[in-house]
Amino acid sequence: MKHAMPSGGHLVDASVNARAWNHIAVQDSTGDDAGAVPERIEWTCWPGRGPGAEFIGDPAGLRVAELGCGTGEHIAYAAAHGARLAVGVDIAEQRIAQARARFGHLPALVWRVGDAAQELAELPRLDVCFSIYGALWYADPAQLLPVIHNRLRPGGLLAFSVNGPRPGELPGRRVDNLTLTSGTRLPVVHYSYDADAWRGLLDEHGFAPPEVLPVKGPAGSPYRTFVIRAHRIGD
Repeated sequence: MKHAMPSGGHLVDASVNARAWNHIAVQDSTGDDAGAVPERIEWTCWPGRGPGAEFIGDPAGLRVAELGCGTGEHIAYAAAHGARLAVGVDIAEQRIAQARARFGHLPALVWRVGDAAQELAELPRLDVCFSIYGALWYADPAQLLPVIHNRLRPGGLLAFSVNGPRPGELPGRRVDNLTLTSGTRLPVVHYSYDADAWRGLLDEHGFAPPEVLPVKGPAGSPYRTFVIRAHRIGD
């Protein structure tokens, strides 16, 4: 199952999303000061629902990257728990500025601004790559998964969370709008697939059969999140 885009299409998506998230960062004061490292990794937007840091295991001594790190709290968790290298990648320069302000005091942290596929290609081999409503939600997985496979060591772990399709939503590339506090609406691009499609994509791009955890929202919410992990196969 191929999900090809025109050449450079993923960079168009990245540019659209960077504009939106830079504007969001400007109106969001979170991260102005040094932050406390969270006690757990939250994989969903509903605190306490779904797995915690155990989903990626102990990061001590490992090379870890987060794709779409936002203001940095989750990659900071990896750094604070002994990661040999912890890399936070985000398309939005203002988000990385906030991350640096919050967690720049931690050792082993490296920040990179840019398209996830391009930045990832320049990193050393990784033990763990993860994304929480990040690049695997906002970038074409058919473009990104081959790069992740290439950068992970054999047996390395990919873990990520994405929203499941909304009722009646068609799979694939979608364009929504974020509304700023000013009332301005900015487009954002995301990619929506059901659990079977994610299994197919991961299989196609060299990953072992994944563990897919569907996490439901609070009572009455029509939304759910898929929390997924899979190991790289191949030499």
